[in-house]
Amino acid sequence: MIHYTCDRCKRQIDTDEQNRFIVHIEIQSAIDGPSIEIDDDIDQLNELNDFLENLHDESVEDVSDLVDSQLSHEGRYDLCAECHHQFLKNPLGRDAMLTLGFSNN
Repeated sequence: MIHYTCDRCKRQIDTDEQNRFIVHIEIQSAIDGPSIEIDDDIDQLNELNDFLENLHDESVEDVSDLVDSQLSHEGRYDLCAECHHQFLKNPLGRDAMLTLGFSNN
């Protein structure tokens, strides 16, 4: 038998007695247009060559994984019914940020 655990509260979800909710989250970097200014005084091909030569210590797969992890994220999370309800009320967790208070010293 497959056992499920809520990824938010860590309680076991008994699928015979309660619903299990799956949340898929996909985050991607948004690039709105060209924001790179090209300096005519810099040899772009030479700069690219220097960059590629400096990568000799790392494998191509490591570099592409690093770039991909910084630009996107995908996640799949199991939630119990209670956590699903809480997630729908506040999917971005804004309330938690507002409850933090600091003194005015």
